[in-house]
Amino acid sequence: MRFVTIYGGPRPRGNTETVLGWAEDALRAEGHEVERFDLTRLDVADCTSCYACFESKDVPGCVVEDDAQAIFEAMIASDGIVLASPLYMWGVAGALKRFFDRTVCLVRGFAGPEHNSFIEGKQSALIVTCMGPEEGNADLVTPFFERWARYTKLAALAPWIVPGCSEPEALDEAVRARAADLAARLSSP
Repeated sequence: MRFVTIYGGPRPRGNTETVLGWAEDALRAEGHEVERFDLTRLDVADCTSCYACFESKDVPGCVVEDDAQAIFEAMIASDGIVLASPLYMWGVAGALKRFFDRTVCLVRGFAGPEHNSFIEGKQSALIVTCMGPEEGNADLVTPFFERWARYTKLAALAPWIVPGCSEPEALDEAVRARAADLAARLSSP
């Protein structure tokens, strides 16, 4: 299987990148191909809400020329998608939120009988690391991701919130084991 990972954290080698790396390593150990896109190192502009993409039926059709085009192509060609972000103000970090906004071009006919998606049915997951607890802190991420998954018609696992993160060196073997479990669940639909 081929997986695309999309990293939305601004901190290299931080908690989120460490946990995502463990999940990627576990996918590779199972024989899967993994391609990562680091949003903070790419040029991904804001969605302009022009809806020109809706004029195209066979391709995403986004008219904004930037690195998001390559990510969309990789997502469409993949079997699964893993997104990862640290928690920022009860949601995902800005780079990943900007990317989520741009994915409007991957869906046609939302809320109608013709609702379809270029990434429909693909396995997906969201990893979110945070310093504090999940409850009252990271719990808003779950309904956001679930709604996005319904919009894009993905086969989504519940978001994996990794609470109590301070520094990558403090992440324990239990977190690494959960990353391997996530990889196994993604690769066996």
